[in-house]
Amino acid sequence: MSPTTITRIVQELEAEGFILEGVSEETAIGRRPTLIHMREDALYTIGIEIDCFTIRIGILDFLGKLIAFQEVKCSIKHQYEEAIYLLKRSIENIMTEYQIAQDKLLGIGIGIPGVINNEEGIIVSSEQLKWENCHIREDLNGVFGCEVIVDNELKMQIIAEIGDIYTPQYSNCILVGIGTGIGASILLNGEVYRGIQNKAGEISHITINPFGEMCHCGKRGCLSMYVSEVTLLKRTPKNLNIQSIEEILQCVDQGEQWAIDIQQDVATFLAIAINNLVCLYEPEAVIVSGEIIEHNVTFQKLLSEKCKQYIWKELQPYFDLQFSNQLKEGVVKGAALQAQKQLLSV
Repeated sequence: MSPTTITRIVQELEAEGFILEGVSEETAIGRRPTLIHMREDALYTIGIEIDCFTIRIGILDFLGKLIAFQEVKCSIKHQYEEAIYLLKRSIENIMTEYQIAQDKLLGIGIGIPGVINNEEGIIVSSEQLKWENCHIREDLNGVFGCEVIVDNELKMQIIAEIGDIYTPQYSNCILVGIGTGIGASILLNGEVYRGIQNKAGEISHITINPFGEMCHCGKRGCLSMYVSEVTLLKRTPKNLNIQSIEEILQCVDQGEQWAIDIQQDVATFLAIAINNLVCLYEPEAVIVSGEIIEHNVTFQKLLSEKCKQYIWKELQPYFDLQFSNQLKEGVVKGAALQAQKQLLSV
């Protein structure tokens, strides 16, 4: 482009509030170059994660920085209408608190566990939330004067895991998430791979043990029967009344053999599942996230050893096994980034 064209484009972007001029640099010869910066307050997106007992919400600025993060405790299993009310109130509250004008809000991204029709913004089914055929985008569109995009929570989170959307660390990677259920998100050539119904990555029902326990889906030996939080809690001694994954991990630290056995089994079955994914897609990296993983250095080392044992040796040197460092913010940040990426067509 000619200097005149570039100058005109820069002037238009500056007039629209996307960029601003910085201090001119000193140079030995020629005219001083004028530095141009993107404005972090040009536009904002909101990211939301919906879980059974928590709604997490955050605001992302135009440079991709999460400038606000909040958690709302709730109980919304079977309670879709209550969740919509809480969402509207939470969005209003955070926009008011951080003084975000509606004309600055580009869009809202929502990550939800389950099968999602991302094109129409419909929750087809969420096993965790016990919701079916919920038109969440329709119920929120227009309320805040912006677009709403909806997707499976891991398909949102993977965008946060690979770094800046303009300079991602990986173009081909897989995110495996363990929580109330287990799933995966697959990134191929920089884009989330969805399959024909946006169900790609639903690894909870891959068969790990054909002679194993019966799953609610009607098959035996599904992965979710061996690694999901609900299944692990069922394996704890009844007399101890264990209620959370944190308590199981505490028992591991205390040397309780039953807890150590559970951790060993989870690492084994998870390594087998990761091997299946690596053999299918040959990614640059596999990132593992979830409460049982994050901050648990002992389990991370154990899973790394199990992966060396179970993953095909031909592929082991060519991908990284990583552990998420996004903690509670991963889905929120990813949903906001995905909204920015999709609505700006980045």
